[in-house]
Amino acid sequence: MKYTKAVDVWALSQDQRKQLQIGQWVTAGSARGQWLGQTSRSDVAAWHHEGIKGWKAKVSTLRAYAKNWS
Repeated sequence: MKYTKAVDVWALSQDQRKQLQIGQWVTAGSARGQWLGQTSRSDVAAWHHEGIKGWKAKVSTLRAYAKNWS
């Protein structure tokens, strides 16, 4: 599957969010981030904050969280 332009996750159904590719750029209102998956309780996205120390580690931790709760 190819990535598409950033999509508004608030405009997608639950099934459409399940089909999003990990790493897909998403928006929620004015916030922009990357899609990491879903847990049994919620969606998981890493909201983009440039210059945050440890950004890659935080994204890795969130992705592991999403995978463990699917």
